[in-house]
Amino acid sequence: MDDTARLIVTVLLAAFAIERIGAAVGFLTGTPRGPERTRKIYNFLLVAVLGALAVGLAHIRVLERLSTKASPWIDYPLSWLILVAGADRIRDFVGAGGGGSAAPKAPAKSELPPIQINITDRDGQTTLHEVKA
Repeated sequence: MDDTARLIVTVLLAAFAIERIGAAVGFLTGTPRGPERTRKIYNFLLVAVLGALAVGLAHIRVLERLSTKASPWIDYPLSWLILVAGADRIRDFVGAGGGGSAAPKAPAKSELPPIQINITDRDGQTTLHEVKA
């Protein structure tokens, strides 16, 4: 992998890690104490353990795959963070499948206006074409 691609991937990984750590701190300081917070913390602990097992047993190492000489002390936690914190992003992308409560219904789509294409030929005559969505 060339240096430019490695730099871009490193910056993206660092930005992702910083954003997720900031979100975790925001959660811990912003959620009031009570059963909801306790449930969220237990859920996070379960996901954290499963993520650590996956990173360890499947040998998921992001920086190692990028052919960098990063220390395992950095590679393992970063790989774990990407796996654990990225799981909700993947769920949002793929959609919630399986059990649990029904997914919220999307708002009704408003009708899109047709696409208008104006074509002017060499003689200066303009033709209008409409394409409906």
